[in-house]
Amino acid sequence: MPIQTANYDLVTTWRGGMASRTLCHSFAGGKRQKMRQKHVIDSDEPAELGGKGQAPNPQELMLAAFNACMTAAFLQEACWVGITLTHLEIQTCGQLLTSLSPLWGQPAREAPGRLQYVIRVSGHGRMFQFEQAHQRVIDSSLNRWLLAQNMTIEGDLIVL
Repeated sequence: MPIQTANYDLVTTWRGGMASRTLCHSFAGGKRQKMRQKHVIDSDEPAELGGKGQAPNPQELMLAAFNACMTAAFLQEACWVGITLTHLEIQTCGQLLTSLSPLWGQPAREAPGRLQYVIRVSGHGRMFQFEQAHQRVIDSSLNRWLLAQNMTIEGDLIVL
């Protein structure tokens, strides 16, 4: 099975203050055919950090991508192990450094953050199938893997 890739072309433009807007264009693997949809993502910092708080900040966007990636992976893996889902919700909370600048030139003494997530799920399946799907998500979610390279991530599965 060949490794599947997707190509991304994102352009982020400063919009004054601490706000930015990103235009996203994605391509199917290797063919460089633009997908029909274009997406716009706005970002801003809260007032306490010099922004106006009119959009999610970059860390919230990163964690939204983390949750969305795990949601898609869980849907795929649940199907693979034979579960029909009726509910799926992922809640992530944690602490992240607000800046790495205090660490510049110094070795990091600790990870830049710690995340905890809870997957609340129900559907037609046995407990071991839900656990198997969760383990497969841990093994297959690219965004989870990328973040786990630099911080501790702990997850719980609650079957409703």
